[in-house]
Amino acid sequence: MATSSPHIHDHLFKQVFTRAENVRDFIQSYLSEEIVSHLELESLEVVNSSYVDAELSEYFSDVVVKTSLKSGDPAEVYFLFEHKSGPERFARVQILQYMACTWYYHVREGLGSAPLPLIIPVVIYHGAQSWKFSRSFEDLFSFPDPEFSLYIPKFEHILHDISHLDAKELKGNIVLQVTQLLFKYIWFPELRERLPEILGLLGKLSEKERITEYLQVILEYVFQAAEQVDVQDVRKALQKIPEGERIMPTIAEKLREEGMQQGMQQGMQQGELQGRRIALTKLMNRKFSLSSEEESLITAVQEQRLLDQALDAVLTAKDKAEVLSLLR
Repeated sequence: MATSSPHIHDHLFKQVFTRAENVRDFIQSYLSEEIVSHLELESLEVVNSSYVDAELSEYFSDVVVKTSLKSGDPAEVYFLFEHKSGPERFARVQILQYMACTWYYHVREGLGSAPLPLIIPVVIYHGAQSWKFSRSFEDLFSFPDPEFSLYIPKFEHILHDISHLDAKELKGNIVLQVTQLLFKYIWFPELRERLPEILGLLGKLSEKERITEYLQVILEYVFQAAEQVDVQDVRKALQKIPEGERIMPTIAEKLREEGMQQGMQQGMQQGELQGRRIALTKLMNRKFSLSSEEESLITAVQEQRLLDQALDAVLTAKDKAEVLSLLR
């Protein structure tokens, strides 16, 4: 079972859910008709959550979209999409923080003459464990008397549990289906046999440019998150897509170069050796998540040759020990 960093899963999620057409299709596919029938989804747009306080910004890195109502009501409707790759009891507290910040922003910016926006929180979950927590905020409390409940915010979040849906129940456009299938199987060896089917589905996209664009994002995700899938599995699956075999050799090099560029920029004043240390640390954290001791091991390396060997190995390594052993 994979143990990759949550940031790897977040990256794929944001690449897909920051596209208005994908979010629009998700809402139409999975939300109730009672809600969807009131929405003017053609006006849907992905919005920046820059109004969130700086000290809270790390908690609000997922996707927010807004739309309007068909009735012409001045109230806006926001959807907060919160991605989780593991069950979190206090996700509801995180959601409430975001909702409060949104409403306060409207008041602070002088938008208070119109009704406050409606906010519908949606948790997109694909962890290997069952989501055992309630969706109701009120259930986080214990009341000595029902009278106390009057002073507790009352809301629920929608839970879209991809991991525990049957594959035949996964709906939406091709990109959404591919993303959900990857999220569903990413933790399990079954992904190896499912990968040709998943990539073959991507090959049905109508525009060649979109196939190449999404294929690159998806291959980056598979290389970094799927410990049970190796390079040969990916090559075999790519035979389902004409563009696949052409683009595959560039993906691993692209990931390595990105890490190198970021590292070199940060380490420029301290020389190329430090740049490689930073690049390796970034790539390792992106794929595996390092402890402070393991980061210190990388920082202590004095030979460029060892760092280059580790940088070459990190993209196809099954676990972090395989890479770190090259530095000792």
